[in-house]
Amino acid sequence: MNVNSAICLGKLWIVLISSEVIPLTLLFYYLITLNLFDAAVTWIGLENSFISELNPFMHAMYEINPFLFILIKVTLSIFLFLFVLFKVVPQSTLIKGITVFASAAYTAVVFMHVFWLVLVF
Repeated sequence: MNVNSAICLGKLWIVLISSEVIPLTLLFYYLITLNLFDAAVTWIGLENSFISELNPFMHAMYEINPFLFILIKVTLSIFLFLFVLFKVVPQSTLIKGITVFASAAYTAVVFMHVFWLVLVF
């Protein structure tokens, strides 16, 4: 990546977190969807030994009980949904930045899941 590309990405990041280009409510819905998809696909992958959980905390939860793993993922999605439902989605720049970063990171995780799904099936 050259300097101009980095500058463009930096400007895009600033636009995303400092304006309403992407409403935070929409990003919360996006994270809910990705989280539930990740929970289902990860559970299938772990149950069939297709993949291993790289997140140490979630790996420990899965080892304790696979249901606990799913419960945590679903609970996180419910909390995000409650913010949207009660119209109390935080609007601070910090929360916007964290949400945009989490959305980008989760998108990468979903692409990895799709990649191994294609390989397995």
